Amino acid sequence: MTAKETAMSKGTISILGLGAMGSAIVDRLRESGYDTVVWNRTAAKAEPHVKAGSEHAATVAEAARAGDIVIAVLLDHASVREHLEPVATELKGKVVVNLTTTTPNESRATAAWAAEHGLSYLDGAIMATPPMIGRPGSSLLYSGDENAFAIAKLALETLGTADFEGADAGLASLKDMALLSAMYQMFTGFLQAAAMMRTVGVAAGRTAEDVIAWLSELIPHVGHFAAVIDGEDDDPALRQDVAFTRPAIASLITAAREQGVSSDFLEPLKKHLDELAATGRGDANWISVIDQFPINE
Repeated sequence: MTAKETAMSKGTISILGLGAMGSAIVDRLRESGYDTVVWNRTAAKAEPHVKAGSEHAATVAEAARAGDIVIAVLLDHASVREHLEPVATELKGKVVVNLTTTTPNESRATAAWAAEHGLSYLDGAIMATPPMIGRPGSSLLYSGDENAFAIAKLALETLGTADFEGADAGLASLKDMALLSAMYQMFTGFLQAAAMMRTVGVAAGRTAEDVIAWLSELIPHVGHFAAVIDGEDDDPALRQDVAFTRPAIASLITAAREQGVSSDFLEPLKKHLDELAATGRGDANWISVIDQFPINE
């Protein structure tokens, strides 16, 4: 602990980056009894936090020296490397937690850099919006140095559920990207439905109610899909083959076009089903389109 820490302080955490998410993290850590040191490229963003009790660091190096844990919540991978690489010496003996959104391989590259400099590095992914931080439903994923996770866990748990995904530093990012892919596909499905229904004057709010009710009943089927993919189960009662699904999706595409609505979100699935049928797999479970996903270099 630093000399400025009070008897009630749980330690000092430095936060680099004061965007909406970085600010929410600072607020939560401060409320949870941690001394917080903040740095941001635009110093003015630190002022509200200083007024609330945080300490302002004029430089990244100063922030790195001050914290027992250093959390980066920056713009992107390039900004992480730009700001962390010059202060590798100051980061020695600290736990470095990167909560910046990066791809799995970018996360691995930063972890490799940290290992070269003997740093304790943890990569993280935030499965929450800024207002959710510290509230029920907030979840954060971590991967990399398991010992670093053990050291920082109590502090990280103040932000939300803290799950350690494994020693591969790219795992947290990969799971984050996978879940976000599912989210966006779900949301674009709603946009497709809303676009089709508003051609006949149905408000998006009404369509939203119908979509929520319908998909709520179907979500449990994801577990069945997973069992099929993993080769554990292919219940004939729940089975729908490629030969059946192809014309069904074709009908959805035709219906959208008849209403003067783009079918761009539906056509990739039809393309994959067509490829399966063309290779003699018309009787396969339509879920086997997942086998079409690997990119053939």
